[in-house]
Amino acid sequence: MTESREAARVEDDPVSQNLALVRHVVEAAQEEMLAKARQRIPAVRLGALAGALGLCATAATYRMNVQLLERKLPPELASFVTALAYGGGAGAAALAASRKWRGLPAPLPTETVRKVTEILTDDD
Repeated sequence: MTESREAARVEDDPVSQNLALVRHVVEAAQEEMLAKARQRIPAVRLGALAGALGLCATAATYRMNVQLLERKLPPELASFVTALAYGGGAGAAALAASRKWRGLPAPLPTETVRKVTEILTDDD
């Protein structure tokens, strides 16, 4: 009989109610942030792919292109033209990644904060 009274008291205890509310809010915020982070995965993958492909392409073909261009241009100008071509490709990939990233919401629990704020201010 005393155990059931203690359990009832714990449920009615304001501290335990606040702890339960805080636990609920933290879990909701974590779920919201995880969902928003999952939305960004394609943009992160595209950015990583752009970087990796840019590095591989640069390492594999830079010297070959410089040597081919040196047949018609001075060495300095051949290096500049090759770097300009690779830079343009990297810039285009970065632009595509930023456009994909820009349309997504910030990875913060804004919806959870809004709900908690509404609950706390609407205490009538």
